[in-house]
Amino acid sequence: MIDNQLNWPKDNFENIETAWEGDLWDRRRLGEQLTSYVDRLNCGAVLALDARWGEGKTWFVRHWAKHLDDTQHNVIYLDAFANDYLEDPFLTIAAEISQTFKESEEIDDDEIKDFNAKTASVLISLAAVIPMIAAKAGMHWIGLGGAGEAFKEVYEEGKALYDTASEEIAAKVKEKIEKKIENHQVEKQTIHDFKKELAVLAGKLDKPLVFIIDELDRCRPDFAIRLIERVKHFFDIPKIVFVLVMNKPQLSQSVQNFYGYEAEITADYFEKFIDLTIKFPNLEPYINYENVLKEELYRIGEMEHKEALNEFFFWVLALQNYKNFNSRELKRKINQYAILKTNDFRKNLILIAFVFGVEFSKDLKIFRLVLSKLVEKFNLSFSDSKFLGNIIISKLRTEYFIDEFHIGNLYNKQVTLNEKYVSVGQQDAKELYMLETYTPFAIQKLKHSDDFIIDWKNYVESGFNLDI
Repeated sequence: MIDNQLNWPKDNFENIETAWEGDLWDRRRLGEQLTSYVDRLNCGAVLALDARWGEGKTWFVRHWAKHLDDTQHNVIYLDAFANDYLEDPFLTIAAEISQTFKESEEIDDDEIKDFNAKTASVLISLAAVIPMIAAKAGMHWIGLGGAGEAFKEVYEEGKALYDTASEEIAAKVKEKIEKKIENHQVEKQTIHDFKKELAVLAGKLDKPLVFIIDELDRCRPDFAIRLIERVKHFFDIPKIVFVLVMNKPQLSQSVQNFYGYEAEITADYFEKFIDLTIKFPNLEPYINYENVLKEELYRIGEMEHKEALNEFFFWVLALQNYKNFNSRELKRKINQYAILKTNDFRKNLILIAFVFGVEFSKDLKIFRLVLSKLVEKFNLSFSDSKFLGNIIISKLRTEYFIDEFHIGNLYNKQVTLNEKYVSVGQQDAKELYMLETYTPFAIQKLKHSDDFIIDWKNYVESGFNLDI
């Protein structure tokens, strides 16, 4: 095996052994608060857990589900995105609840069979939209996988007849619609009986059933809406708490684009089905990013151990605090760096900056803004930005015993460059100074100082250095 072979860690959510292990964002506190909250929700509820892309929604609810299971709660986790090939999620939700009842000591087999029978009755009612209409209109088959496929098979078997006997089809359509109207009260009673049976069985549970539905914002918009509607209309009963996990603005935008609704209408529509929205708390950024960086830099070999803070750590921390990536974006940047890293430490300092999308400019503006993030982290102050590099160098040397800060020295040289070479007649001397300054940090041999940024951008984009 190659010594420096990379191995990206994959989340194994199906086999979590210890809840909250690797919790870098203090999410356990939120999980425990939510647990205490749902324990009091005997009335049942539909909650929305709202967080942006990359903030760890799935990590949180998976570990929370493990925590709930460890504390003898009834919990179901459903990946909505993995099921959005279905037209209607009713059967999936009901089947998951039925399985939980089956595993419960409080509910016997006969009661579960009765519940399943009532589920089947509701399913037939939901799927009783004429397959011929769907077929002729080019629509998806209505139903929940099994029921929809059954209708589809009936249609396929008689497809030739249906396609040729249009008048007969029209008559059958009329007949079915009339029957649908006649059976309306029967169907209402069927749904009522289902909810009543569900409420009786859920009431026998010693603790509320927590049903977590993840990845809603990745689903087909029509499936996401139907799922939320089904939850509220059929399953919103005492002792069942649904937790809908989503990026609400993103889901609203998807629905808006799909149906052409106005943003306000879409947002108001969702609020009709959700009792309470819980947003991920904004945690103090520096501490949490430090924890993530320690984990990630140790993983790729840039730190000897997680507390061995070095120049590379502080430089990446400054870049992160400047760019403010979320957790997922930050990890992707670190992984990209790990693939592209060289055997030269100074070059790697520049590489990580370009991977983060920070380009060095001759006017020092970006450089100064990035380094100022370290000054803020250290609670330092400065009267003149030209002393910025020396202030950080002194802090790292005295408090963290880091003897050399290459980035600080590079900043100081750029300050000297801007102060010393100001006249037109000094351009040749300025170019020589810049070549001398940049060469140790360049990815390729420099013919001109302008090539420094160009070469690095090309390397990061292509991943190849022709000089190696």
